[in-house]
Amino acid sequence: MRRHPVIAVISALAAASLLAACASDEGTESSPSASGSPSASASTPTQEATVAGSDVGFEASGEFGEKPTLTFGSDTAPAGLQVAVASEGDGPEITADDYVTANYYGAVWGSDTPFDNSYDRGTPLGSGLASLITGWGIGLEGQHVGSRILITIPPELGYGPVGGSSDGSIGADDTIVFVVDVIAATSLDALGEADATPTGAEVPVTWDGELGEPVTAVTVADGSAAPAELTGTVLAGGTGATIAEGDTLFFQYTLTTWDNADSESSWRTLGGSGVQSLPVGSGSVFDSFVGAHVGSRVLVQVPASQDSEESQALAVVADIVASIPAAG
Repeated sequence: MRRHPVIAVISALAAASLLAACASDEGTESSPSASGSPSASASTPTQEATVAGSDVGFEASGEFGEKPTLTFGSDTAPAGLQVAVASEGDGPEITADDYVTANYYGAVWGSDTPFDNSYDRGTPLGSGLASLITGWGIGLEGQHVGSRILITIPPELGYGPVGGSSDGSIGADDTIVFVVDVIAATSLDALGEADATPTGAEVPVTWDGELGEPVTAVTVADGSAAPAELTGTVLAGGTGATIAEGDTLFFQYTLTTWDNADSESSWRTLGGSGVQSLPVGSGSVFDSFVGAHVGSRVLVQVPASQDSEESQALAVVADIVASIPAAG
């Protein structure tokens, strides 16, 4: 299946077109686009990397969820990867195969100015752990959701393999540090609710895949009129938390263009990258599911963009697999 940037499609209501790749689009997948963010591309070293210890060499002010201020204990960074737990959460243990949601503050060793931080944006990072720089992947694996983690990352496990950040804020030989507040971790292979209750809604599509299993195909019925506006329909109601504005939803999806000529799926067994996330109430198509329940299977009909003659309407069948309640 050809890869479409569905998060850009889903989150941009007016566009409804196949746009740039979604993994690091600012404002679409809760992932910062600035080079030097933990989701920036970096090569993984071929040699096995291990944690050298817990002597991170710096302190961070504040509690979990608060933007920190850093104090460095020396002009010289400690050798190797160092990881310390500033405060331990009581949530589930993070695995290498998880999609992690976290706030973070990153700085070059000794600097009092961050090269990037999510606290000021008010939008946490969301990404598969394996897609982040190596120091994050090793440092967060085995930690618990709800923890504040301090990480000192040598260049070979950070941005050294790609020569530093493209904007010059991180040099190829720089040691970098992060304060990471882990908000949630969701399996990249999470499935929908097997006992969701079908609603019997009349819709112009059919789909392959039982509840609790991946949706392997979506098909628009012949002769069905393309949607003129964005619509959302609950196909099967889940029993999880009620979705409210400000929540962050985690979902899996399969989509088709309205002519059934092209398709895409998030499920890794179907060639996708796994669970995705979007906030509710920020102009995404999932705004229409306020009041529905986590565990639901839903249909989103996306109209073609009026700005592009090549744009097509889309039919997206998605399983809402988890959520994070709005802060406060």
